[in-house]
Amino acid sequence: MATQSLDEETTKKVIRQVEFYFGDSNLLTDGFMRNSITESEDGMISLALICSFNRMRKHLNLGDVKPEEVAQDTVNAVAQTLRNSATLKVSEDGKKVGRKTELPKLEEVEQVEIRTLAVSPFEHDLKLEDVEKLFGQYAKVNSVRLPHHVGDKKFFCGTALVEFSSEEDVEKVMKEKLVYAGAELELKPKKDFDADREKELEDYKKSRPPVGSNQQNNTNVEEDYPKGLIIAFKLKSISDEIPSEQNGVDQQAKDNSVVSKTDENPHSEITSGENDQMVTENVGDDEENSETKEAKETESEENNGMKEGKVTEGEDKKRQAGGKFSAAAYKDNMDVVSREDLKSVFEKFGTVKVIGFPPSSSL
Repeated sequence: MATQSLDEETTKKVIRQVEFYFGDSNLLTDGFMRNSITESEDGMISLALICSFNRMRKHLNLGDVKPEEVAQDTVNAVAQTLRNSATLKVSEDGKKVGRKTELPKLEEVEQVEIRTLAVSPFEHDLKLEDVEKLFGQYAKVNSVRLPHHVGDKKFFCGTALVEFSSEEDVEKVMKEKLVYAGAELELKPKKDFDADREKELEDYKKSRPPVGSNQQNNTNVEEDYPKGLIIAFKLKSISDEIPSEQNGVDQQAKDNSVVSKTDENPHSEITSGENDQMVTENVGDDEENSETKEAKETESEENNGMKEGKVTEGEDKKRQAGGKFSAAAYKDNMDVVSREDLKSVFEKFGTVKVIGFPPSSSL
């Protein structure tokens, strides 16, 4: 009976994914894969196990399955596909896969670090393919990793790690002035990224109260809170900076001044699976995709005079008279910016916890 083959697109994804699992850059940080290869007599790993990893399940449309639940037809199809890989070998019975070369030595591992650049800032819904396409224009890309946020493994941290094929390629790319999604990209060696990340991790640990303690017993929580997670800014209408005689000519610019009003695409479809670092999961480890939780507004914010957008004199009188306002009433008002408008913009760059407006006296 002939083995069912994977389609062309799935074939490319499967080969690239498994080659990454066994690649030098992944084995540098993936203890599970490295130990599995080392502990195996022939240096090979069960294909059923490989197929049960999170990204492989997505590529093969397997759903939530364990290694022993992966169909033999699927294993056979993957084995047939991987026989075309230049860096992998498949056992004769088609049940195991491994590297064609030995595990990298320490010197080779150090070379991987030198050939890797940390690139930022990227949007939270970035895909590996997007990074490969961007840098593939300038040099050969060996691999791309999207590290998770230090505070939540479900989310991408905003910095991509790109490994190139040679040091010459790294030097070539470093000379380029790259822009992605309107933002100029910052490129730096991976060792600098690792140092910054270690500090971020320390700050994050300090910001969390000790296990079993409460706010009353942990008076230093707010003091140790990592700075830079809360930003304050003022919104200014474009028309405020345009001379009065130009207002009529540039009316179209005014109409487009509030970006969030014209760009309200929801981001709930972006899942953590696409944002996680491209690493191997342990058996049975199944991190489900989760939608970004919307921050809840407390009653105290309203009682303290928190407001949304601009309030006209007539509206202010109505408020003093006990009138109530709803966000829906201002949805089409281009002079009013709501929490939802700001949230839709800033969610492109990370998880938004709370958006608040100060009292009018502080504006």
